[in-house]
Amino acid sequence: MRPRQKVVAQLEETSHRTLAFFEERPSVLRRSYAPRKWTMQQILVHLSDSETVLLDRLRRLLSEKQPLLLAFDQDRWAKELFYPKRSLELARSQYIIARLCVIELAKTLPIKADEKAGTHSEAGPMTFGKVLARVASHNAHHLEQLEAIAAGRTWPD
Repeated sequence: MRPRQKVVAQLEETSHRTLAFFEERPSVLRRSYAPRKWTMQQILVHLSDSETVLLDRLRRLLSEKQPLLLAFDQDRWAKELFYPKRSLELARSQYIIARLCVIELAKTLPIKADEKAGTHSEAGPMTFGKVLARVASHNAHHLEQLEAIAAGRTWPD
C-alpha cells in the first residue's frame, strides 16, 4: 500500500471509530481522562473544529502560492467557543463533512500535490502531505483519550 493510501485508510478508520463516541451517554461525555483535562465532549468538539481548520489548510496549500497557515490556540477555542455547551449533533455533522472533504482531496489529487508547500505561523514550512498525515495522526491521538474515558481509565499526557 502506498503512503497516500495508508493515510486514507487511517482517515477512514479513525473517522468510524470517532463517530461512535458522539453517541455516548451524557454521564460519559462529561468525564475526563485525568483531572483538569478535557472531557469527552470537549475532545469531540475539538476534533470537529480541528478538522475544519486542517481542511482549510489543505485547501490553501493546494490553491495558493506559499500560503500562511495560521495556528490556533486550542485551549482558548475550548473556552471561548463554549465546548461544554456546544451541540454534539452539529459537531458530529461538521466532523463528518470536513472528514469526507479531506478524504475526497486525498483520493482525488495526484501524489505530486503532497509537495505543495506553505508556512505555518508557528511550525514553519509545511507541505500538503505533512498536513494530510497530521489530520490522521491528530485524530488517532485523541481516540486514545476517548477510549480511556469510555473505559474509565486515565490516559498519560
